[in-house]
Amino acid sequence: MREIKALPITKENFAAFGRYYNLYEEAKTIGKNCTFYMVPEPLINEPLNLGITTCKAGDFDSVSMERHVLTEEILFCGDADMVLTLANSDPEGIPLAEDVTAFIMKPGDVAVLALGIWHDANHGVDKDTQYYFLAQNTDPSPDSREIEWVNITPGPVHVRVK
Repeated sequence: MREIKALPITKENFAAFGRYYNLYEEAKTIGKNCTFYMVPEPLINEPLNLGITTCKAGDFDSVSMERHVLTEEILFCGDADMVLTLANSDPEGIPLAEDVTAFIMKPGDVAVLALGIWHDANHGVDKDTQYYFLAQNTDPSPDSREIEWVNITPGPVHVRVK
């Protein structure tokens, strides 16, 4: 089984997979009782559904992945550090173990996955956590593979979070 170590996400090392933002580095507005941050442009111009995922913490085996070929998916780090596991394998094929990489996202981080990027569900680093996502949930065509979990080949990849 291949083993990899999750690396801190940056704009540079994530560029092959899509776009990365750290909301705390974006323009901010300070109000009387709050401070808010916002990206300077729309993340994507597609109708998307909002979801939330809860995830377990610690090292894990990435066994299967999904990818989206119709729209980009946007992942928002929730309340604690988490690991985003990806593969830039052929979106019409299968996710390959040799292509798997993992990034650590921190609260305030946003990843916009490019079309066809394979990805696993995220995992917490130090504690169970949650994250939010925006994704298209259906494709009306009967032969759609828009949301289909496919096993990593030739087998799982063990991801170390520390």
